[in-house]
Amino acid sequence: MADDLLKKDLIAHKIYSSWQFIEYTEKNIATVHYCADTIKNIISKMTMKTVRWQQDITADFVDDVTEEGKKVKRLSVTTENSPVYDLRVVGEKVDPWFLFDKLLRDFFQYTMNSFDSISQIINSGLLANNGKKVDSVDIQIMTRTFNQQTYSAAFPKMQAWLNKISQSPEFLYIEAINNRTKHTADISNKLSMGILGSSNTTQIGPFFRKDVQHNRMELSDQLQATLDFLTNSWDEFLTVFKDEYVRDVYNQNRRHCISGVRQQKLKDEPDQDLSYAYITADNTFDSMPDEMYILLVNEREDEVYSHECPFNTILVTGATNIEVLGRYCADDVIGDDCLLHYRKYVKDKKVTGGVCMVYAHQENTVFYHGNPYFNVESVSNDEDFLKRTSLPF
Repeated sequence: MADDLLKKDLIAHKIYSSWQFIEYTEKNIATVHYCADTIKNIISKMTMKTVRWQQDITADFVDDVTEEGKKVKRLSVTTENSPVYDLRVVGEKVDPWFLFDKLLRDFFQYTMNSFDSISQIINSGLLANNGKKVDSVDIQIMTRTFNQQTYSAAFPKMQAWLNKISQSPEFLYIEAINNRTKHTADISNKLSMGILGSSNTTQIGPFFRKDVQHNRMELSDQLQATLDFLTNSWDEFLTVFKDEYVRDVYNQNRRHCISGVRQQKLKDEPDQDLSYAYITADNTFDSMPDEMYILLVNEREDEVYSHECPFNTILVTGATNIEVLGRYCADDVIGDDCLLHYRKYVKDKKVTGGVCMVYAHQENTVFYHGNPYFNVESVSNDEDFLKRTSLPF
């Protein structure tokens, strides 16, 4: 299990965006366990109903004699007196075979999702500034990437872990059955209740995919084997990840804060509206890096607050926040989303000095309230505006 110590260490190494994927991986793993537990409960309830049906139907046995003269008892099972296996979900009747089939597909899909969310941890936590676009990342992509010489040399333990997982028979089965049921068609699973002395049959059906035959599996054995594989893989991954991210290979020039926002609003003078984010230069603008990566993160006691950096332009200031030396411009566009990443900003080497303020004045003006991420300085002759912006957002 990941813990708060890991969360704080990710902040210290400026790879905090990977924490959201750690939480998502654990959520996926919990869903896998939920599916397995619910499948077992379905079978248990159906078995219990079968036992009760057998107890109730004993009165329907009739005496009979075979052709050989042997006395026997006979029972006719028809649709009218066969067991009824309806289950209820939020008060609605649900066919147990439908629910069994759905949860079995979900079980393998969320197992695969767990490995794909692990790949997002690798991408954001190790590749960091060299990371791939989040929508293009999965476990196969990460395996191919880390088999490149550059990354295998930088992160040999992670390369070994990725190859171990991707080549394991457990993972190959999970990948195959997930892709088959998600993209192609069902497989012939079997769930039948034994009556009058026969045993239950619970099996995952055989299937043939990409020239590979996958044999019929006993359900309980395969569920447990998959759960064990997933749990062990996650534990091993966390150990390897902790060993590798401390190398700080691709997380240079990252920040968790800006110096502040200065905003101005004058009554009856809308053309004087102005709001800009700024970073105070430690030395000169020329000495600052060509690129920087910003995710707003603030630790307050036991809470961590985080937010995408919303500014398309960030000014660099000198001795005061009105002495403008230059600016950084966002290299990418962010939408309305809870997904966190270190937003890339590129130093503008063409527009420098006070003219940056002219460009800032031309941008769409956004006024900010007090918040946990940056200081807000408001200049105005409008008392209502000053009161509003001093309130928490």
